[in-house]
Amino acid sequence: MNRVDLYIDGQKVDFFDQESIELTMSVQNVKDISKVFGDFSKSFTLPANPNNNAVFKHYYNVDVSGGFQANTRTSAFIELNNNVLRNGVIELEGVQLKNLQPYAYKVSFYSKTTALKDLFGDDKLNDLDLSAQDHGYNDTNIATGLNSYVAGTGDAVIYPLISPVANWFYDSATNDVIPNNIYYKTGHPEHGVFYYDLKPAVKLQKILGAIQTKYGVTFNSDFFATADFGKLFMWCHRRAGYMFKGQPNGTTNEVVNFTSATGSGFDTSTDTFTFNKSSMVNMDYIDVAVTSTDNYAISLYVNGQLFSKKESSGNDTIFFVTNDVNNGDVFQIKFSPIAAWDASVINLTAITASFVIVPITTPVNIATASTSTTQTYTSDVIIADQLPEQKISDFVSSLIKMFNLVIVPTSNTAYDIEPLDDWYSEGSTYDISNYTNIEEVTVNRPDLYSRVSFSFNETEAILGEQYRLQNDIGYGDLRADFNFDGEEFEIEVGFDNMLFERLSDVADGSLTTINVGKSITREIEPYIGNPFIFYAAGNIIGNQAFGYINMDGDEFDFADFWLASNVNSRVAASVTKTLNFGTEIDPYLLQGFSQGLYQSYWRDYITDLYDLQRRLFSFKAQLPIRVLLDLKANDKLTILERNYIINSVTMNLATGEAQLELLNDV
Repeated sequence: MNRVDLYIDGQKVDFFDQESIELTMSVQNVKDISKVFGDFSKSFTLPANPNNNAVFKHYYNVDVSGGFQANTRTSAFIELNNNVLRNGVIELEGVQLKNLQPYAYKVSFYSKTTALKDLFGDDKLNDLDLSAQDHGYNDTNIATGLNSYVAGTGDAVIYPLISPVANWFYDSATNDVIPNNIYYKTGHPEHGVFYYDLKPAVKLQKILGAIQTKYGVTFNSDFFATADFGKLFMWCHRRAGYMFKGQPNGTTNEVVNFTSATGSGFDTSTDTFTFNKSSMVNMDYIDVAVTSTDNYAISLYVNGQLFSKKESSGNDTIFFVTNDVNNGDVFQIKFSPIAAWDASVINLTAITASFVIVPITTPVNIATASTSTTQTYTSDVIIADQLPEQKISDFVSSLIKMFNLVIVPTSNTAYDIEPLDDWYSEGSTYDISNYTNIEEVTVNRPDLYSRVSFSFNETEAILGEQYRLQNDIGYGDLRADFNFDGEEFEIEVGFDNMLFERLSDVADGSLTTINVGKSITREIEPYIGNPFIFYAAGNIIGNQAFGYINMDGDEFDFADFWLASNVNSRVAASVTKTLNFGTEIDPYLLQGFSQGLYQSYWRDYITDLYDLQRRLFSFKAQLPIRVLLDLKANDKLTILERNYIINSVTMNLATGEAQLELLNDV
């Protein structure tokens, strides 16, 4: 009989006589972030004796203040013959009373502090700190990002050729100046790719790094560190349409920095005017005189709250009528872009604010504040604010499903993350023939599925939806039907899979070297959908150039730009990975590639599942202490010279008895 000890929050608890803990390990628990506890126990009971009552702080007594927090899991560990078997947490499920007196505490043990899904909660991608990838929204950064990395972002931000609004096409006809034609023609800045068309994309590695930092966890993963994974980016597409232009919530108001003031009540150190009613009857209006050649908006804030906002253009004086002004009210002037802002720079070369009363007929300035420096509004791209509206848990889950990853907790804060095949290859092998009861063995057919399907979100982006309607399956999805009476094995990824387009020249029908994405519907409306990731597969250096129009309205030609793609290389012979589950024709390289997600990460798992030799075995065994202490879910067990992989194992820690559910290794 093994000695089993349980410590809760560092305190040893007592067991009932004959009470034991059955610990279960299951492969399924490493493929779901809501179940990455590793091993877990069935519910068991602990006596409500004085020692345990102290540990659980008399949880049964609702009048005890500051009692045991049963709504959260508490740190715990299990010792087996004085050896630490598992670190984890205990969950108090309830207390059993007899004659209104505490009798037993019902608890469960999990070998991890918390499931990642619990840790992430409902937090979203925009809750992450990606400030190291923030950058100024200007011509230099946008143009650089078209064919390289934006400076200062750690080689992590690019600007892919993906349209959020326009239905781009290419027509080299000399007389074609129609909008959305991105053909470069000297002297025609009225059409092409405008700077405000483009949105950034950020490396997935940086998103994963931000997750680890925010939650104090470590993802140990050779897979995430590979060169191919380093080519994966997420498009920063939070809102349908442009990033800034036409987005009412896409900008912030900036305080006007006044450098001098006359009269009383204005404080240039805080740029605020405080109304002192004891010396004034009332304040009737505030006028703000602006000198500028740009469009802008002026806002009046009272006590930190927006009072009024007015848009204007050029030199103008904006009036704010004030009523019911209270003693001590604090006023502040701010400026910002207009609602239809195209994200160009705004310069206000002079601003004067006058705070006016009209005691009888002649206006009197209580105070006048003015600027001696130009007020400039430029926008920064805050990457976290531009990330798609997706929960962090859904983001991580989607990566697990795409690449058939497992997550194995190795400590309270560390996880190994790797593809399933790699995880199995790292396991050990234990020969338990001498400890296994072979007199009674059950052999069953493993669960088989009538349909196996892998799919992305059902996109409504123009080319992806057209493909699905024509083929009855989404681009990049994979589906197979089998003649079995079973359920469906379905993997649904929470990303869109974009079908890119290699543009043809409308003038003569020839293919160009320009590859674009379009996040628009078939009705040519902006499309938001689910987040989507892509490979930055290298640079296209082609014969045709597209026109790029910067913030000053100047036109430039680009024939060197990123290939945003579902394949990992711009050269067909070098393609080793694709983001499609099945074999699809790549629109730029114009050929199919079989190195999809299924082939690379799922094939062995599914093939073994349907192998005619595969069986599900149930054994009983009496495992030695060495195996109980060391056994992991990716280990193989040898019984009479045949190897098995673990489906699930339930171990009685006190007796060493084990129920083994094993799959023969095929």
